[in-house]
Amino acid sequence: MCRMLGYIGAPVLLEHLVVRPDNALLNQTTDAQLLAMLNLAGFGLAAWNDDLNDAHLPLTFHSTNVAVFDANLRALAARLKVRSLVAHLRGVPLDGSATINQQSLHPFQLAGSPLVLAHNGDLAEFGRMRAALWPHIKPDVAKAMTALTDSAFLHALVLSNVDDPAGPFTAEAIFRAITATFATIRRVRADHGITRSSSVNLVVSDGRALVATRFTFDFGRFEKPPFQGGIEFLSQWFTIGDRYALADGEWKMTGGRGAGTLVASEPLTRDVSTWVEVPEYGALLVDSGEAPRRRIEMIDC
Repeated sequence: MCRMLGYIGAPVLLEHLVVRPDNALLNQTTDAQLLAMLNLAGFGLAAWNDDLNDAHLPLTFHSTNVAVFDANLRALAARLKVRSLVAHLRGVPLDGSATINQQSLHPFQLAGSPLVLAHNGDLAEFGRMRAALWPHIKPDVAKAMTALTDSAFLHALVLSNVDDPAGPFTAEAIFRAITATFATIRRVRADHGITRSSSVNLVVSDGRALVATRFTFDFGRFEKPPFQGGIEFLSQWFTIGDRYALADGEWKMTGGRGAGTLVASEPLTRDVSTWVEVPEYGALLVDSGEAPRRRIEMIDC
């Protein structure tokens, strides 16, 4: 399993999100608080900054280095301000079965589209499903794919369920594409007799809208003891505030109007009182702006 976060709000220095907090994403490489595993298989991010060329498209960074020791990432984080971010720390089984390369790192983005996706979880027995999922991916999306992992297919399926991969998007449109994707996977799982628990916590964003899901197919059904003994529903948390700042010795969301939204696999701070869990089988939908719109939707598919 992996760790990830998404942010939309006032511009903030990247290191304040991924380096400086007590439970910063980089620290979760070896010391995640809510997941008893190492996350050594690389790091990736998609960041939006209005001063960049083609500002509607994200700046992306992917590295197979162990994230907590990545000097290039730390140097970038100390200089870059972001108004929106999706970042992902990849964890894989320590059995040599996973492919570790840049193409397999999240968040996934295809050329010309601002819509990115990060995934925490796995699609059980994905190898049996892959061929049946190809017909559900639009040809132009399939041609642009650079990875064949379960998470890359999730991204391609979501892009295939939006009107135009180039956008623009609303949170509602992204949510509809996600639920259509989950419905397709549900049918393919049934066709292949796959009932094993499969987590699909996602953060999907185009830099203006964001959707974070907390969902599992067939939760609690295992053909053998679950990986590392854990059977808990994977977590997804969010917090809101006017701005992300240093307060009471911690980098956290402050202010009451709630112009910014931060979502993460687990709270980044010691004080978790301002963090709220996304409900099981639910999704957080965020449309940014001076008066952001947020709501929780339940996933029925």
